[in-house]
Amino acid sequence: MNDDDLIAFADEEVAHRCVPGASWVLLVVDDEPSVHEVTALVLAELVLDGRGVDFLHASSAGQAQALLGQRDDVAVVLLDVVMETETAGLDLVARIRHESLSPSTRIVIRTGQAGAFSEQEVLRQFDVNEYCHKTDMTDRVLNRICLLALRNYRDILTARSLP
Repeated sequence: MNDDDLIAFADEEVAHRCVPGASWVLLVVDDEPSVHEVTALVLAELVLDGRGVDFLHASSAGQAQALLGQRDDVAVVLLDVVMETETAGLDLVARIRHESLSPSTRIVIRTGQAGAFSEQEVLRQFDVNEYCHKTDMTDRVLNRICLLALRNYRDILTARSLP
């Protein structure tokens, strides 16, 4: 066995120091105001590594794109598909991933209507972390999905900071 075969593990202290700031930032993108309200209420107690969550809100893909262009600390985007257009959310996914708006950001699709693409097509064609129907989204499911997305985001940042 040579040194190339060895795997180096980061100390836990390094893993937990990878992201500065007091809270994780979640961006809720939806054209229904009640979705923003309920999301903030349901996720108010979400904590990972001793850090709670702060919310940014956008009611359109255009507003979300502007926010992402100004911020580099958005951990998770909770994104509706059908807003200004039938594919506004998916068009935003493409811009996030291909224009490097926030390459580490985890994206969770939450939709009330599938729009032009089926769930399988979205998962195959777009770099998203989860696809959920709003009617299936319970408090428990939303908390689980967001916790897993935050962990994934944290781990990506940790891996990027390793020598």
